[in-house]
This record gives sequence, structure tokens and C-alpha cells, in this order.
Amino acid sequence: MAGKTLILGGGTFDYAFAKEYIQGQMFDTVVCADSGLDAAKKLGLDIDFLLGDFDSVQKDTLARFMEENALNGSNTKFARYPAEKDYTDMHLILEWVVEQKPSEIIILGATGGRLDHLVANINILMLPLANNIPAYIVDRHNKLCLTGNRHVIKREDGHWKYISVYPLTDKVTGVNLSGVKYPLEDAVLEKGGSTTVSNEFAKNASEAVVSLDTGILIVIQSKD
Repeated sequence: MAGKTLILGGGTFDYAFAKEYIQGQMFDTVVCADSGLDAAKKLGLDIDFLLGDFDSVQKDTLARFMEENALNGSNTKFARYPAEKDYTDMHLILEWVVEQKPSEIIILGATGGRLDHLVANINILMLPLANNIPAYIVDRHNKLCLTGNRHVIKREDGHWKYISVYPLTDKVTGVNLSGVKYPLEDAVLEKGGSTTVSNEFAKNASEAVVSLDTGILIVIQSKD
């Protein structure tokens, strides 16, 4: 387990994109947060860990999973939490995943629908960041991560045209952007601005590099 880890959240799923995105990728561990189990079923994925209060997963999907898990003696780990809890399902599952010390985390189903969950999901990426684990929230239009030091974006990630950075902390200092159409050098970024939205790769650049001295940046690759 651990290694490269796929998390299926309870947000909106574009199944055509999800199938395309995971095709050809090898994941050592697959985990589901609540209705992420419905997504795993539709994507034909075997899972290693399931967690949630199960207020949103389809009841027949959960019942079938529990029955098959019991009959087959599966090694899938399972944890149920009360609906009234301090943390979201995604927060709890990220805590578990980080404890396994994965090499990388990819999260699908963390966007769409409720904005409060989206904002929470961006903020809880602080958990893997604090443990030096690359972690990405991905959907058809966006690939998002946090960085507190240096982040490299390869041009072969060309599914997303635009590159934007935005402060998660109140102030981010020593910001450098290279390999982009509009580079930055030793800039200070503060919450409330929009000057670092919709950058692009420089014409002949094979990669773009984001670096900073203090603070935390949200790095977003996106397309229309």
C-alpha cells in the first residue's frame, strides 16, 4: 500500500475525464471518501480503504460493498464516522493517507457542487504539504496543488493551458516564476490581488518553475 495514491472524493465526477486521466497510470493505493465508493464502482477500481459517515453514498452500493468485503475476506480497510464530526470525510481520509507516507497523492472528486467543501479541500492540502508529499486536486479543467518552496510544471502536462498562482497565506515573499510568458522575480504577493492569474508557458520552455521564500502558494493549472 501507500506509494502513488488515488483518492476518490464525494464531489462532482466527470467519468469520461476520470477514465481518461487514470488510464495508463499505476496507483499503489486507492481510497474512497464516502460517495467516492460510487465513483470507484463506475470506474471499475478495487479499493484499499473506505472512510466516511456514508450519508451520500448510494445505499445499495455500500451494502453490496460490505457484503462482498465480508464474503471475499478482502483486505480493504473500512472506517465509519458519525455524521456530526469535527472534520470532513476528505480531511480524515487525507490524514490516514499521509500517515501511510505515500510518494504522491492524486485527488479526484474534490471539486464541483458545494464551494465550502472546495475551499476546505484546498486548505487541507496543508496536511501533505507539511509532510513533503506532492498532492494534487484534479478535474477536467484544473490541476491544483500547494507549494511552500519550489514547484516544477512540465510542459507535457499540456492538458491545462494556463498557470496561475495565488497566496494561501496572507503574504508570500520571494516569488519567482520562470519558463512562463510573464515571469516574476523576487515578488511579494498578498491576498486580494489578481495579477498572477492566467499565465502561460513561454514559447520554447519545456517547464515552468515556481519558487518562493516564505508563505504558501496555491498553484493552479487550468483550461477553459
